[in-house]
Amino acid sequence: MNAVAMQTVSTQRAAVVGKSVRPAARVAVPRCRSVVVRASAEESRRAVLGGLLAGVAALSIPASALAIDLVDDRKVRDSGFDIIYEARDLDLPQAQRDGFTQARTNVSDTQKRIKESEKRIDDTLEPLVKKQYWTLAREELRGQVGTLRFDLGTLVDTKGKSDKKKANELKKSFLLKAEQLDYALREKNQSDALAALQATKSGLDNVISFLLDLVPYVSQFRL
Repeated sequence: MNAVAMQTVSTQRAAVVGKSVRPAARVAVPRCRSVVVRASAEESRRAVLGGLLAGVAALSIPASALAIDLVDDRKVRDSGFDIIYEARDLDLPQAQRDGFTQARTNVSDTQKRIKESEKRIDDTLEPLVKKQYWTLAREELRGQVGTLRFDLGTLVDTKGKSDKKKANELKKSFLLKAEQLDYALREKNQSDALAALQATKSGLDNVISFLLDLVPYVSQFRL
């Protein structure tokens, strides 16, 4: 084959190759466009389904969950609850600002708190001492004695002059026994703590019975 023939063949091959490449490039463009269209349609479908599901979920929420509870707290103003949130009134006693005055005037609530403290001393302290949970027992005792110190004083003030002295003596006796119990708990002495606990219960019974003028009080509330 001479040089002219070889050049002719090479030119034909290049022409054939060029023709085969161009159609492939033209076919690839529509394919890319079809992929983009499919992705866009899929996203739209998901968005529509997501909106429908959100609407169904909103309709399935019960009306009670969307309701607003309105509570009338205007009566708390009578007990001075909102005083601490207002500007300081220098003419108002600090005890009234702190709510102590209002608490002392409600004897019924005072008696309820005393019963609750007595119940916790009876039912909670002894198991803690027997398990030697010294820290929990000490904190429980101090919390209840702090409440009783305040509430017993409220009931003492309701007594006349002749009975107030006796009531104060019984109150001091109870507090002294409670301090002895606290010391035994700090020393982690179980035998002394159990003995002091019984003395504390007895002292509390005596002062409550005298203050409430209710002899069967112990048998009624301590089951």
